[in-house]
Amino acid sequence: MKVSVVIPVYNKAPFLREAVDSILLGTFTDLEIIAVDDKSTDDSLEVLRSISDVRMRIIELPQNLGPAGAANAGMDAAKGDYIVRMDADDISVPERISLQVAFMDSHPEVGASGGSVKFFGSEKHAVELPLTPDACAAQLIFGVPVSQGASIFRRSVLEKHALRYDPAWPRIGEDWLFWLRMARHTQFANLRSVVLEYRRGEQNIGHGRDKAVDFAPLQRAAFEQLGIPFTSEELDLHLMGSTIFKITPTLDRVRSLRAWYDHLIALNASSAFAPQKALSERVEEQWDKLFYHLPKYGLVVAIAHLRLNTRWTIAQLAYALKYCAKAYLGPTPKA
Repeated sequence: MKVSVVIPVYNKAPFLREAVDSILLGTFTDLEIIAVDDKSTDDSLEVLRSISDVRMRIIELPQNLGPAGAANAGMDAAKGDYIVRMDADDISVPERISLQVAFMDSHPEVGASGGSVKFFGSEKHAVELPLTPDACAAQLIFGVPVSQGASIFRRSVLEKHALRYDPAWPRIGEDWLFWLRMARHTQFANLRSVVLEYRRGEQNIGHGRDKAVDFAPLQRAAFEQLGIPFTSEELDLHLMGSTIFKITPTLDRVRSLRAWYDHLIALNASSAFAPQKALSERVEEQWDKLFYHLPKYGLVVAIAHLRLNTRWTIAQLAYALKYCAKAYLGPTPKA
């Protein structure tokens, strides 16, 4: 068998049939679906049982193990050469698995890959992830290199290196830690094509949660796995650079963040936790993204960013001035 699609399920009855059908009705057919019911308290199990397809397998867990434990149970039961991950409330595009299998077959050096993700529901936009192995390696310092729900990976890599999700980790971010462990043994890549439609709404596990509370321990664990020494202040600065504002951006903190980013680039030259060129480009990309979140903290903070940025543009300056003018003067009265 070529592909095992692992779908952990917990209380997703309203969306479950659409998610499963998006796989069963897709263009790729040499597959099995392993739906792992994580002791749901709604009608999820009944929905799964109502699906009549010989490619469907259902695992009923005797107790709730959480996303990591349910995913591990599905991967342990997988028979396919490739494992495809899928969330129980998302929709795979019809050609998703065909595209991903073709890519993996033609890139044996890549152990896991994904593709672009299109959000729908309470948010509507598309997200592209880094395409090349070097860019994915550099991304690991800031977050996931591959979207978990859009991923495909080789079962042989998991078995050879005994890779599993950490069931002891809280319910947010187990995928980032999983990719960090996998990165020691293989490479990542992404397709530019959209392969998954990701449903945004109250059913998401991270809905309504404080990002700083969830991401601070995750970022700490990522630094530790990558072998990057850091202080608590540097951790907060790095989160600020990722637009997770545990601390408020100020003039001094923007300057300190730039110094931290320069330090990371210099440290990588000797530690090599990512390819140097790719890391430099990814750091500068994140630095540029931060700018558009700064004007609301004051024009002086945004200008400080521009003064530290050798690549600033007139458009960025205009954005800062326009934002501050609107904030301080209010909208222009209509004639």
